[in-house]
Amino acid sequence: MPRTRVVVLFGGVSSEHEISLRSAASVLAAIDRDLYEPVLVGIARDGTWRTGAVERALADIVAGGDVIEGLHVLAPDLVFPVLHGPHGEDGTMQGLLEIAGVAYVGSGVLASALCMDKVAQKHLVASAAPEIPMVPWRAVDGRRLDDPTYLGATVREVLDALGLPCFVKPANLGSSVGVYKVIRAEDLGAAMVSAARYDHTVVVERGVDAREIEIAVLGDGGPDTMTSLPGEIVLPPGTWYDYETKYLKDVASLAIPAVLDPATTASIRASALSAFRVAGCHGLARIDFLLDRGDGRAYLNELNTMPGFTSISMYPKLMDHAGVAYPELIHRLCQLGLRRHQQRGALRRDL
Repeated sequence: MPRTRVVVLFGGVSSEHEISLRSAASVLAAIDRDLYEPVLVGIARDGTWRTGAVERALADIVAGGDVIEGLHVLAPDLVFPVLHGPHGEDGTMQGLLEIAGVAYVGSGVLASALCMDKVAQKHLVASAAPEIPMVPWRAVDGRRLDDPTYLGATVREVLDALGLPCFVKPANLGSSVGVYKVIRAEDLGAAMVSAARYDHTVVVERGVDAREIEIAVLGDGGPDTMTSLPGEIVLPPGTWYDYETKYLKDVASLAIPAVLDPATTASIRASALSAFRVAGCHGLARIDFLLDRGDGRAYLNELNTMPGFTSISMYPKLMDHAGVAYPELIHRLCQLGLRRHQQRGALRRDL
């Protein structure tokens, strides 16, 4: 049997470019070469697409690989878009692949866009699954923050509605890029302005003294869809999970499974699967919760349709604990992507 030709797509123009390279390197190391023929395509920060031999360093391909004008020249059977953040995980790349008629791993256009946009995600879950709690929040128009009147009124409204501490973040970004914890009222306006450098919409959420709990989901949303046991990101006292904590300082540890009572575990897993289905996700997602240390309530934080695949990432570790080793995980994701493409191709297009 011929091997399935898989384009591993990495890099990208977002601020999560470096994380994508790490994730793609892990995918490349784990993919079964007897079943799949990996083809590397790196997207440079200027948007240039380049390819190179699989033995070549990924950063080197991005910097100096052979320029390609489109995926069609590589004749892929499947694309594994190991891209994080805007122009990769937000539906734009998925739309390109749909137009090109190429099978791909992960959620489609709408689910990818919804889950990347934290405001749209929150509105959807609140409407379709109101039984899933979310922390109180406000959306802010980042394009108007240069207006002192709007900025002042927004600061007062947020403080009245949410209080302190609160977290300020861009609506469309990941890996905790552009996220600020605000503990003083006088710092809130500057935090919103800083977050608006990354996106036109800013989200402000009430701070909760909470444990960081995450669930890995694998499947197509049907009855065979897997949810892992919850994992916990354990941080030193007084530390919160920002970009430096995640990727530079390496002070976080993972507790897999998290120490939770059976009822809480069951509730979080049920909420994760419900959110996955409501958003229309496919293939995979990491679904994050904030577990209030005071009353034990689990708040849905966000859905990630292309979570990190690095050696320290929670998603593959949770799946491994669930009995799906990394090579098998990659295989299942590829098969799910191929099957979804076949199913969509069978839909009627005529009258």
